[in-house]
Amino acid sequence: MTKPMDELPGILFTFWGRRGALSQFALEAARAARKHKGIRAAFSVSRQNESFAEFKEADVPLLPIDTFSSHGGAITGLWRVPGLRRRLTRYTRQHRIQAVLELMPHVWSPLVISALDGTGVRYATIVHDASAHPGDRTAIVKPLLDMPLRMARPVLTLSKQVASELIASNRVPASRIRTLFHPDLTYSDLKERRYPEKGEPFRLLFLGRIMPYKGLPLFVDAVETLRGQGFNVLPCVYGEGTLAGEERRLGSLNAEVVNRWLTGEEIAGALASAHAVVLSHVEASQSGVAAAAFGARLPVVATPIGGLREQVEDGKTGILASAASGPALAEAISRLILQPTLYRSIVERLNLERNKYSMSNFLDAAIEATFSI
Repeated sequence: MTKPMDELPGILFTFWGRRGALSQFALEAARAARKHKGIRAAFSVSRQNESFAEFKEADVPLLPIDTFSSHGGAITGLWRVPGLRRRLTRYTRQHRIQAVLELMPHVWSPLVISALDGTGVRYATIVHDASAHPGDRTAIVKPLLDMPLRMARPVLTLSKQVASELIASNRVPASRIRTLFHPDLTYSDLKERRYPEKGEPFRLLFLGRIMPYKGLPLFVDAVETLRGQGFNVLPCVYGEGTLAGEERRLGSLNAEVVNRWLTGEEIAGALASAHAVVLSHVEASQSGVAAAAFGARLPVVATPIGGLREQVEDGKTGILASAASGPALAEAISRLILQPTLYRSIVERLNLERNKYSMSNFLDAAIEATFSI
């Protein structure tokens, strides 16, 4: 028998970031939570989030907060923290919230979440990265982001790779970690994904923030190798960040380059027009870009690095290269190009399994884990 709404456990999901794939992650979580029959869900979101209007339209109870709209605001806006602590504890008390689940740690989390200590409200958090990515400017605040881990029951990860690193570094005992999975993201829900027609270039998409660990030079190496072998491939580089000195090589390949921050609609368009997403990472936890590709029923070719080995199933949801090198990546891409039957079977599997890694299933697992310790 279904419990009355007021008898269901109350969970406040928090995401105080401003933009990026995690904004899409949180937005899809809000939409799924609104439909969940087993909880009373509420969301705390920054008014400065790029998708704030869409969170309001998701029709889920909101605790909106003001954070900041620039990196410097993390310091100049600290005067807001005491008020935010009071609002958080007051909201959890008034709405009978049993648990706060932080979808991604925020730079203010250590100062705010500690207000829950001693209130009886359970706190859980998702750790997306055990270590800062090489070249990521947020690395300086990673120790700060990790501070609330001492309170978390449980700590949730999206890959065994991250869980293993947390345990090995003695930051979190294994008994407090629950490993889930990265849900698919649906920027683009293309109903029909087709192999390119004869004479049509095979569009290879490098998507997302361009940072050293994403391995853009490896991607370009692979494309040059494929072109040298006679493959008709078109490299497409979409994302904000430095091109790492690859402008000349990309230009000689007539690459399609959109080197700026992308809107959700632009990401959807890039996914819809591609034939495969390429993850040329030299370091990885797991990938939101892979999750977006799978949500668009798009095969992924990836280097066998970190959590990518868990997220991409070779021959089933994509192709894993034998090594993190240009030639190995080119060989993996060529497997997909030379075998249309394999390509179509991967697309078919992504279609058949579209519910397995849905945000709804992810929330089921996250909610169960939140109350398991």
